[in-house]
Amino acid sequence: MTAAPQPTSTGTDTAAASPGRAASTVAWRSREPGPDLLHDHTWAGAEAYVEDYLVRLNDAWTTPQPSLLDNRASKSCGTCANFREAAAYLARKGQRHEAPMLVISDVSVTIWRPTVRITADLRQPRHHIVDKRGRKVQRIEHARAYFYVELAYRGRWWIEKVGIEAVNDDGTYLER
Repeated sequence: MTAAPQPTSTGTDTAAASPGRAASTVAWRSREPGPDLLHDHTWAGAEAYVEDYLVRLNDAWTTPQPSLLDNRASKSCGTCANFREAAAYLARKGQRHEAPMLVISDVSVTIWRPTVRITADLRQPRHHIVDKRGRKVQRIEHARAYFYVELAYRGRWWIEKVGIEAVNDDGTYLER
């Protein structure tokens, strides 16, 4: 996977209204409008929440619109802050990913208690980062990775931690 640039700040704590719409500036609402499943304290709710986050991550980098990632993760999730900063960096540079950065193959609960851990099997298709005129500025190579997410439920789901492990195309771990 392509590494996100290191953040210069963690951004503002606002809540997105919904995917594809402008974000409103609201300080950390405990629950926001959206499909009930995203808020259900169930296995299906946890899986749906991670899938929604990954869709938002793609949208944040192809639009680019960093606010789509707001109000999804706790302030302690450094990787989440890096993802948001990468989207902000693209916006500042007038660049975007020309296609979705990640294709989700599977999202599943791997541990339910005492913490909730989700694993997502992702593929990064070969594509380009383009400028405002559509000129290719960087080529992104094909890759596959497992995306590990630790969630907490506090009236709704929050991403606490993210880990990414690059794997071979067949899903086996890379030799180190």
